[in-house]
Amino acid sequence: MKLGLEEKSFVYIETLKHLTNLNRASEIKAGLVLTFYGILLGVVFQYLTKVIESFSNDYIFIILTIMWVMLIAVSIYWSFKCFLPHVEGSYKKNVFFFQDAVTNYGDIDSFVKTFDKVVSDDETLFDQLGQQIFIHSKIVKEKLRDVNRSVKYLAFSFVPLLSLLLYSLGKIAG
Repeated sequence: MKLGLEEKSFVYIETLKHLTNLNRASEIKAGLVLTFYGILLGVVFQYLTKVIESFSNDYIFIILTIMWVMLIAVSIYWSFKCFLPHVEGSYKKNVFFFQDAVTNYGDIDSFVKTFDKVVSDDETLFDQLGQQIFIHSKIVKEKLRDVNRSVKYLAFSFVPLLSLLLYSLGKIAG
């Protein structure tokens, strides 16, 4: 089955919308991880001075705390990295890429003329839209990988945190 021009345009545009939504979802997830850490660390720092006094010479407590902080740091790193995608590669100029639009086509009138030529020629139009889909896909792939790593380290950070809580309760009760 061969798609008509309108159906083909719809598929390309919907694909770009889907990728944009995935991009937005990865940033929302990374933001939620950072928000969670903001709340958690706010609560922890309120009680930190009292806890440090009680366990200042306890090496098990210190090691668990260092492990917890390191896992949090790694998770936060991947969350922030999600907001700063870096796509390697050299691509052709593309009227749909925001940076190319303002840097590679001269002034506004030249850009408008080039843009009109691109959208008036079906082959060029779909070539440039296809390039954008490819580039957006690479960006989304990297962002989702980063946010998944952040969530993974968030989950790992609960192991030393729960160990700290159980260890602290054992010390207090014992």
